[in-house]
Amino acid sequence: MLRVWRTDVDEEDDAPVMGPETDNNVETESSQGTQTGLEGIRVEGEFWRDEWIEHQGLSTRVRGDDDPAVLEFIADTDGTRVPSKTLDDEDIGRWLWFKPEVVKAFLARRGFTLEWYTAETGGLKSTSEYRTHFGLNSSDYLTVYASDIARLPVWEQRIWAAYSIGPEGGVSKELLAAQVRSSPANTKAPEEELKELMKALEEVFRDSFGGPLFTHELDSRTAPISRFDGVDDAALLRMAKELTRQFSDRLNIPLMRQISTHEKKTELGSIKLLESVLASISTQELARSVLSAVVGVYDLRVGDAHPTSSKIEKAFSLAGIDRSKPHLRQAEQMIGNYAHAIWGIGKVLYEDLEKQKAANKTT
Repeated sequence: MLRVWRTDVDEEDDAPVMGPETDNNVETESSQGTQTGLEGIRVEGEFWRDEWIEHQGLSTRVRGDDDPAVLEFIADTDGTRVPSKTLDDEDIGRWLWFKPEVVKAFLARRGFTLEWYTAETGGLKSTSEYRTHFGLNSSDYLTVYASDIARLPVWEQRIWAAYSIGPEGGVSKELLAAQVRSSPANTKAPEEELKELMKALEEVFRDSFGGPLFTHELDSRTAPISRFDGVDDAALLRMAKELTRQFSDRLNIPLMRQISTHEKKTELGSIKLLESVLASISTQELARSVLSAVVGVYDLRVGDAHPTSSKIEKAFSLAGIDRSKPHLRQAEQMIGNYAHAIWGIGKVLYEDLEKQKAANKTT
């Protein structure tokens, strides 16, 4: 394994530019080992359609013709625009900046998906399987290595160009860590934690009570929740509604009513039932504390239907969301706090399960 990284990039510069590689600005390290595991299997298929398509005299995909379109991107703090064809060179060591709304613009198109690599970096995967690696900077703008944009199909570049802005907030620190220092940040996006923790909670609940936590699986066509969904207050309320739909609305109420010892369990809703189950194996205070973010998000979900409700700000506070932050960070907080609540629920169940196992061993 060979690791190569640059040493001459000023990460505090608003618009850093890397020059040619030399022996003085590049460092390397190497190691050897043996990789084992299952052999890969490749499956390929083709679909043919009997349809004649009239040509337009230009074939950029099949024949490799040059596209006559001239696309430009803002590349410097003085507003200088650089043609895309000029940037189509990996030796052009610079980055471009984009408004975060560009992510939703791509996800609205069929075949595009969003992946997360660290807490602040991810990739937009296109129908061609190409991944555009991006990072979020301190000003909540996307930063992308210039040649990664310039090598995209022209129609994709047009979308990026529509959201191009001047350098602000510098290049994402975690993107620089991966692309300059070759040392990716050891962080995880709350979006990824949420998915993993929901699966883990399902398993520990089944181990604890012998039944499913949820009444049905999520539709595979449901788009994953991401911080880019929360661009304004109305979008944050819609995100709360989707979080509630994916968790609280799927809870197995019949099974929890069997488990609960609450005297009015037949009258309780899903969240209150879950609270009573947790309280029966821990304490009422702990159960209420663990579920505070879930309750806050549920109240925000109600606010989506009644946006003038005076309880909305209180619900934001209960969900642990700092309203002084930009909307993108509020959305990140909502997802992260919800994921932490699910972790807390699983922790209570797991600790009780371990106590039962220990008690069984002693008897």
